[in-house]
Order: sequence, then structure tokens, then C-alpha cells
Amino acid sequence: MRRLALFISIALLAGALVLRHRRRRDASSSVGARQPAPPIAQGGRTGSGERFVSVPWELVAAPVDEPSLTVRYRGDDRMELDRIDAQETPTQVFVTLLMRGRAPGEGGVAHVREHEAVVQLSRPLGERELVHAPVDEPGGSPLYP
Repeated sequence: MRRLALFISIALLAGALVLRHRRRRDASSSVGARQPAPPIAQGGRTGSGERFVSVPWELVAAPVDEPSLTVRYRGDDRMELDRIDAQETPTQVFVTLLMRGRAPGEGGVAHVREHEAVVQLSRPLGERELVHAPVDEPGGSPLYP
């Protein structure tokens, strides 16, 4: 009798776990479910094949009383700004400017232009050191300006 009760308990538990697994799987694949961002793979490519490059920038302004920086960067018509990442510590601010190629057919001749962008910080730069992220080497990417 004890063996039968143990067997029934294990079977019920297994059934409940299978049902729970199916519900989670169905919920994650349903329409409108939030899909995770494609991971960045080696070589700066995302899962969708887009290519990102870290480009050089220079500081234009760091207002003493505002939590922002203005930076200048160069890019040609075949590239567009994807995002600017700023990682802050109590003593440093690390800034990375990432650009990506435009979809084929967008942009014609590659005219290099200067652009400015504002980077929002949690507090003014102050005495913190501003650190430029490593940039992709010219020739290392077909998107490098």
C-alpha cells in the first residue's frame, strides 16, 4: 500500500511539473510576448546580422552645473548613431559611442560629416575622469568612417 501511495504521489508531481513547463513555454511564445534583445556575438554582430562599431569621439562641453556631456563624432552617410553608453563610477565616467550601418539602399555616396550628441549623466562630471572606450580599428570593419 505504501508503494502505491508513493508511486501515485510521484506521478502527480511529475504531471504537475510537465503542465507547468508547457504553460511557461506557451506563455513565452504567445503573440505580444517580449522577446529578448539579440545577443552581441563576436565581431560586433548581433543575432540579426547588424554590425556595430565603436567610433572615436571628442568632448565638446561638460557643463559644471548640468548632468550631461556634449561629444562630437564623425560618420558617413552609410552609418547611423545607434547609441551612446555612459557607465559611471564615483571617480570615472566611461563613454562608448556605437554606430551601425544603414539598411542597404539608404544613403548614397559616403560623405563624412561631423555630428554632436548629448550624453546624459546621473550627476555633473565634476572631478571624475572621463574615459574613452576602445574604438574599432580602421580597416577592421567596413563600417568604420
